[in-house]
Amino acid sequence: MALSSSSTYIYAYVVFAVVYLASSIAFVFSAVRVSTSLSRVRDIAGDSGRASAEPGLVVRDYVSHSQRLVDYTQLATLLPLVYVVGSMFLGSLILGGTGHTGINYGWITFTAAATIASIAFVVLGMRESAKLGHLKDIDEAKGSAADVLQRIGVRLGVSAALLLLVAVFMLLNLFSVLSSIEGLLGLKFLI
Repeated sequence: MALSSSSTYIYAYVVFAVVYLASSIAFVFSAVRVSTSLSRVRDIAGDSGRASAEPGLVVRDYVSHSQRLVDYTQLATLLPLVYVVGSMFLGSLILGGTGHTGINYGWITFTAAATIASIAFVVLGMRESAKLGHLKDIDEAKGSAADVLQRIGVRLGVSAALLLLVAVFMLLNLFSVLSSIEGLLGLKFLI
């Protein structure tokens, strides 16, 4: 399997897609668990007579970790889109009759970087989820602090749903590639 053969690109994409799917599924389960917990903060913290209180240090930590988890979820959602657009850009750099070895190396490097980024996002997201743990420590969240945590929980839930939607798209695309792999390998195309 030479660097310039079509099978290199097909198998590199398959590896990226499989790694992305596995990491996305793990990420979605973790994000939904945290989102559900954050959305229930009002029920946990609603028994106080105080109408509004400044968020304590523990609540600020939860907000910080939750915001980072939302960010990692959104970055993981955008990763396949960046990958597709980047691949199209690299493919458009090849002009007829010109050498394309540099583009080939660039595409393989780009695919490897996207695969590593997929793993990095899920590791960072799982780390933030673990730091959030259970919401037993935030019984001081009253008023606006509980509302802030609940809104973050909703944002995280929406981000997880979008990540799941992109993962389903990747699954369908991967199924399409694998079901017609014989034909694709027979084309002997080059980027």
